[in-house]
Amino acid sequence: MVGLLGKKIRMTQIFDENGQVIPVTLINAGPCYVTQIKSTEKDGYDAVQLGYVELKEKHSNKAQVGHCKKADLKTLKYLHEFKLFKNRELKLGDELRVDIFSIGQFVNISC
Repeated sequence: MVGLLGKKIRMTQIFDENGQVIPVTLINAGPCYVTQIKSTEKDGYDAVQLGYVELKEKHSNKAQVGHCKKADLKTLKYLHEFKLFKNRELKLGDELRVDIFSIGQFVNISC
């Protein structure tokens, strides 16, 4: 289970072929970057940490800058861990976009 970080843009509505109104939330998701990979051997669990929204270096602290530089990335504002299943091959610095999801796939969204 890997996810993406994103930002809510706005609420709107669309109409289906029968004229029914369907409420829709527009989300700007990704791109997210792999900033850290945790493994069972080293950390006791499998997870991947993703970063979202580039941040100017002057607006972040040295710990943030150093953490992102390990993955050869610019400083990222938001960091979040996702549980990682073994069949997923990710490397530090990989970019994830919405194309990791398939059409019609259900997703969980949380704030």
